[in-house]
Amino acid sequence: MSLMYKEKNSESALELFNKRSIYLKDSDNADYNNLIDFFAEKMMYGRVSRLFVPITIPQGSIKLKSLSKKSKTNSGLKALNFVVDAFNDLKQQFDKCLQSGKIDDSDDYLSSLKVYKAHMDPYNLYEKYLRKINAGVRSSSIMDSQNIKNFDEVPDRLTQIMDRSGLVNPITFPAFVKSKKVPINISGLAIEIADLNASNDQEKIDKFIKSKNWNFYLNACRTYGFMVDKNVPWRLIADIGSAPMIEYAKKYNLNDTNTILLRCYESASYRYYNSFTQRMLDLYYTIKPTIIIKKTECKGKTIIKTEKPIEYKNKEILQEKYGQESFLMLYCKLRFSEEESQYTEEQKNILIKDVLQLSKNYSENYAINIFERFLNKTFDYQGSLSYYLNKSRAIEQEEIFGEQTTRY
Repeated sequence: MSLMYKEKNSESALELFNKRSIYLKDSDNADYNNLIDFFAEKMMYGRVSRLFVPITIPQGSIKLKSLSKKSKTNSGLKALNFVVDAFNDLKQQFDKCLQSGKIDDSDDYLSSLKVYKAHMDPYNLYEKYLRKINAGVRSSSIMDSQNIKNFDEVPDRLTQIMDRSGLVNPITFPAFVKSKKVPINISGLAIEIADLNASNDQEKIDKFIKSKNWNFYLNACRTYGFMVDKNVPWRLIADIGSAPMIEYAKKYNLNDTNTILLRCYESASYRYYNSFTQRMLDLYYTIKPTIIIKKTECKGKTIIKTEKPIEYKNKEILQEKYGQESFLMLYCKLRFSEEESQYTEEQKNILIKDVLQLSKNYSENYAINIFERFLNKTFDYQGSLSYYLNKSRAIEQEEIFGEQTTRY
């Protein structure tokens, strides 16, 4: 066991804290402002818009580009197109300096760059995660799944469960995107050049911080528009606010940071809410029993009665039974439980009421878009969502009714 640096997370809390503090201090490098602590100042980088709304790269996006066969260690590794171009040039620079003897050729990772991990599909990650969450909901005493007769009994119980656990274990996709459950790799901006254990600080010190090529690495990354994750030093993250990275992006008509966010990403709630009713139906079938058994005593005898829960053949039948407003309301309640909101219950009810009205006047996607902006941004509450809309309707219509309807 290392006396100075953490090697695994099984040590005591005090030991982990002390060793973590030593690592953060020893990994500091004031000469390079592109060495960033993504656990702190940039935790949400690449996962939220400038309005703090969760964003993702659309599934199957043509803006994702495969990394070169010469640089990747696994098949199917991709990143955003301009990020791949920048990395290819960075790798070429390393190769030139390696051949000319300017960098140490014995370094395991900082000599000839190889890619071990890049973009990760948040939708696939979410589906795996959701199976665990649904199983947890099913086993909750609050849900009392053995006695679920119909969908009527699900929303209130689900909301109660999430009020207790939503901040740590969210159930909706937008909250999942913002959570610690997913790495920054879902942004398409990250490329990892090692396959080491991120919990082993000793290895980070030995393999990277003390490497003869460490300063060259930091300088080269900065030159080509990459930040380096201080906590995972083999992880490069494209700085979409830097001049070098913007130059690479311009090749794809992405001329500034705002354009990158607009054209490469969409609101995480956009596609998700369109599947929300189906997901609630799937949850219902996960938690409902095959048969409900009721036991009663009558004149010293035990009488057993059975009852089958109601079946809903498809989401259309479920939606027709309860109305789309019910699912919109449930979505809002779940999202409130997943965010550190400062809203009072009265304010929440007002916002939900206004969201329902917006869905009638415009569309559900419009209403959800506005709701997410309010939910994710810290601001001084001024009455209601309608107040905000009346104050800046022209701006909102310009932003949302155009191309940005499905974007951040």
